[in-house]
Amino acid sequence: MSGSPIVVLDIGSSKTLCIVGETQGEQVKVLGSGSSPSMGLRRSSITDMTKVVESIRTAVRDAERSAGLKITGAYAGMSGEGVSAAQHRSTVAILGESNPIDEEDVQRALTAAEQEAAGTPQTIMHRIVQNYAVDGETVQNPLWLQGNRLSIETLTVSAADFASTTLERAADEAGIHIAGFLLETLAAAETTLSVDERDMGVGLLDLGAGTSDLALFCGPLRHVVDVPLGGDDITRDLSMVLNISQREAEQLKTQCSVGYEGEEGDDLLSFNMTSGRSNSMTRQQISEIIEARQREIFEHIGRAIEACPHAQMLAAGLVLTGGGALMSNVFELAEEVLGLPVRLGIPQNIVAPSMMQDPSYATAIGLLRLAGSEYNEIGRAEAPAPPSHASGFFGKLSKILSLF
Repeated sequence: MSGSPIVVLDIGSSKTLCIVGETQGEQVKVLGSGSSPSMGLRRSSITDMTKVVESIRTAVRDAERSAGLKITGAYAGMSGEGVSAAQHRSTVAILGESNPIDEEDVQRALTAAEQEAAGTPQTIMHRIVQNYAVDGETVQNPLWLQGNRLSIETLTVSAADFASTTLERAADEAGIHIAGFLLETLAAAETTLSVDERDMGVGLLDLGAGTSDLALFCGPLRHVVDVPLGGDDITRDLSMVLNISQREAEQLKTQCSVGYEGEEGDDLLSFNMTSGRSNSMTRQQISEIIEARQREIFEHIGRAIEACPHAQMLAAGLVLTGGGALMSNVFELAEEVLGLPVRLGIPQNIVAPSMMQDPSYATAIGLLRLAGSEYNEIGRAEAPAPPSHASGFFGKLSKILSLF
């Protein structure tokens, strides 16, 4: 890696992370990090700007202290209802009857696809090539092939302008320039999915506090889905059913996470009700309340997968990341509801504190890798220049081809 360290912001509904790191080939090295409880957010949407700014400031300040660097710019992850993905297709004629397809032809096809996606009030995060075709025949790489027509299909992943602008404004108030936005599930996939899994077909499900976000891969990224349900809904369920505070409910939920799975189901868990009385229930009874909401989330995910054209191509099953992946019996329940093999997504190839080798850090670590591999010199720990969207042609082409 060249240049100064990369900085990323992972602003979730439960916590805000700022991580400083560098990429060395396939490896990610964390140089420092900071975190803060997220405030002023609901389901990944900002509801109180002042509180979000303070959360960012606290996380950045801790990361600066940890890394020994001044942070003025960062890449930010995006997820939730403000994120969308759309397919675009374009076809161009090959100039010169006997000429092979060259970089200029590919660029014209890409430009035509970009123009089709233009005109909507969205911030484009990624354009990912899905397929190339020469005279109607699908090819992996069209360069130097003979043909009369070149077609390209792309997946354009965007964030609604209101979502990106609001987040950018909050970061700016905290003294941080946003160098670019990255899709969080794509980032998590960078550090948890193998090449073989992507080729076979696999889903990545990020079980967050406010939302559950799904990305489907069959080779490249094919589809993204946001389900507006998450761990916070489980906390609210416990709070209402047991008549306890949100804080007490969160503690009970934590006691039913995988870190406690050695305990017996008939163990009694005590809690204080809002009336001031004490009460207790078995771990199994509390787990049944939790499972009802988890089942609903997986049923939503199942319907989303069934609606996707690549639903029958998920031979590698589903990989779970996020804090919700730490709940007891979540894998058995997901496999039962979805009928797919399920495994835990833990960040791979990282040099970092042991606490980050955890599914709840998959997105933040993946943001470092994605930013380092795609964007190179902006979003660093030193003050970045304003992001340039007009990168060199050969760099842009090689990046797009590498995603195929």
